[in-house]
Amino acid sequence: MMTVDQAVGGSVAAKLFVLARMAALVLLCTWLLRRSGERWADVGLRRPPRWWSVPLVVTAGFVGFVAIVMIANPLLAALGLDPPRHTDAALRGDLLEYLFWAGPVTWGTAAFGEELLLRGFILDRIAKLIGSPRTPAMLAAVVLQAALFGSLHFHQGLGGVLVTGSIGVLMGLMWLLGGRNLWACIILHGIINSISHYESYTAVAG
Repeated sequence: MMTVDQAVGGSVAAKLFVLARMAALVLLCTWLLRRSGERWADVGLRRPPRWWSVPLVVTAGFVGFVAIVMIANPLLAALGLDPPRHTDAALRGDLLEYLFWAGPVTWGTAAFGEELLLRGFILDRIAKLIGSPRTPAMLAAVVLQAALFGSLHFHQGLGGVLVTGSIGVLMGLMWLLGGRNLWACIILHGIINSISHYESYTAVAG
């Protein structure tokens, strides 16, 4: 199966496949939600009870993300693991390529799509399977969805799986902290990917 990284610098068909695949997954989950009498609002895509809380949760999440980044490389080196592998050299200096990945992919498939699926649909389903609203059960659900999130980045190597899984835990905790609301997760995910793609475009990364 083609990964998102493999589509960087690829054909128009490869890029359209990235967008279409996420759209299909969101539609599938929409159908599954409706079958069970639910909507996306029931798993977190709803108006926050207090809008001012969203930037606070995003800020706390960004601090957590920076901490993960600072700890990850020395920890991976101590474990004898390579840092996450990224194959986004095609972004460097290519404005059109950068705009595609910084726009519809970053804020569409990644920030919006992945958060709907992972922190919305899947995390909620795991929590329902565990069947307890208590904090230990919810934390277990957060860890399980993060493990899945990390495994989806296997193409970045074991280091990438561990780092992305850690970010998945962070996003899951943000979902809980925000009252099981997805907006802070969506915003932070978009910010993280925007920074990554900008660094690649300007050749700061690598």
